[in-house]
Amino acid sequence: MLTGSAASETAFRRAAPTRRVIHLATYGVLNKQNPLFSFVDLAEDRLHDGRLDVHEVFGLRLVADLVVLSACQTALASGSLGDVPAGDDWVGLSRAFLTAGARSVVASLWPVQDQATATLMVQFYTRYIPGADPRDALAGAQRAMLAVPSTAHPYYWAGFEAIGGRSRGD
Repeated sequence: MLTGSAASETAFRRAAPTRRVIHLATYGVLNKQNPLFSFVDLAEDRLHDGRLDVHEVFGLRLVADLVVLSACQTALASGSLGDVPAGDDWVGLSRAFLTAGARSVVASLWPVQDQATATLMVQFYTRYIPGADPRDALAGAQRAMLAVPSTAHPYYWAGFEAIGGRSRGD
């Protein structure tokens, strides 16, 4: 686990290629004008600026069964919000991680509330079984959030989706 200044872009690039599960709980930015520069925010270090851009993710080689992008709007692609021509809307963080080798990506469609997202992620990992379909764990976590009055509104849980296929064992 990398936190604070240890969660640098260099440390991520070093560790990520060998991990089966990658969880990024950070700030995400969708660049509507140039989606290749959408990014997740990591710690800056002497080698990298801390912005893990889409174009950089495309260059990674991952073996991850699951990448979780626990940040705002990480499932959106260029055509979702901007003036990008139809057909070019596939460029985004989720697609980049899938192209880099991740089997599945869990990401958000809208700005998310920190505490509710943390609760959803705890619920998700309580249900996630390595090698199983993460969509099942996400659906269970979302139903658990729905059952609690303070998080029953879809704003708190419905923004997350699982994209991609099943794990490598299927």
